[in-house]
Amino acid sequence: MVPGAGAEPARRGGSVMDDDERARPEAPRSAEWAVALGVAALVCAVLPVVGDWIAVPVGVGAVALGSVGIRVAERDGRPGIARGLVGAMLGLVAVGAALFSVAAGLGHADAG
Repeated sequence: MVPGAGAEPARRGGSVMDDDERARPEAPRSAEWAVALGVAALVCAVLPVVGDWIAVPVGVGAVALGSVGIRVAERDGRPGIARGLVGAMLGLVAVGAALFSVAAGLGHADAG
């Protein structure tokens, strides 16, 4: 009989791991926060007046955290590249929508 073969499941980190369970690396927190901030910025971008001023800094934060999340995921070989990219793109769309809204409002004020 081979020592350790089938005797007991391997213990890792204080918990029992079966052969079917694999330790999956998690996505970087910055990528997850980028998605959350991107969604929040997009919601703020559609709110009139006050939302424009909130959407821009939150959207810029989403872009920054998304790019950090992409770099960390690529460097460490972890999942999360898509999450970081989605967060950054949502942030860019929100910033663009907010800036367009402000520019349209200023242009409308000059016409009247």
